[in-house]
Amino acid sequence: MVRRWLQLQLLLAPLLLIACDPQPQVGFTPVLLPVKFSVSASGVSVSGDKTLVTPIGVFSIGAKYSLPDKDADSIYVVIRDRRQGDTGFDHTYQVRSGRGEFTAVVDGRTTVQVVDRQVLIDVTEGKIESIELKGVEQVAAVKEDNPLVRFVDNWTAHWRESIYAPFAFFRWAYDDSTMGEWYGLGFVWFLLRLLFALFLLVPDLILTGVFAAAGLGYALLGETARNIVYGLAALVGLFLVVAVVAVANDW
Repeated sequence: MVRRWLQLQLLLAPLLLIACDPQPQVGFTPVLLPVKFSVSASGVSVSGDKTLVTPIGVFSIGAKYSLPDKDADSIYVVIRDRRQGDTGFDHTYQVRSGRGEFTAVVDGRTTVQVVDRQVLIDVTEGKIESIELKGVEQVAAVKEDNPLVRFVDNWTAHWRESIYAPFAFFRWAYDDSTMGEWYGLGFVWFLLRLLFALFLLVPDLILTGVFAAAGLGYALLGETARNIVYGLAALVGLFLVVAVVAVANDW
């Protein structure tokens, strides 16, 4: 009986030591830091464990300033918004991350590499809503193990960086908010805008097809494939313009 009791104590001793140790363990790379930066029209907010985040300041873009020396276990996160003020501002934060390599995960999908313990995220276009920090090893493992995730990440990144959104011209021209206004004239205005939107639907279909094909190439094969699609589309467009001009001159 005594022997079994001693064996039980030996088994429980390591667990009791771990539970009673008040010092946190260091030197590991967390899967995802418990800190999240949220971006909205009102500015940048921090949620999660705010004790890990130290706001350094808000600086005008291009202004000369020096940041405190980076610790080996911290990362500078710079969120740039050119929509604020005349030149825009850099919202700068220091995040205690622990040692290891990290990437910034934007909106849960796209990753931005942290270089020299610092990362800059430009939110000027207003498409970015959240920024988190994740260990490089874990990010790379997810992409390598799941090709579908890698495809979706690249597809999303393509449209985020694109200067054109699907059917942008049609959505810009179409407006049915005036149908019941101005004693019937609002409906006439709606019809005129509808005709204009349908006219713009033709270039919209062409551009949507080109950018979708480029996005597919980027999602499957990378930047080179996307550039090839853009190049081929430009050559075809140039050929059509030359052909139309030649036919017009013949008439």
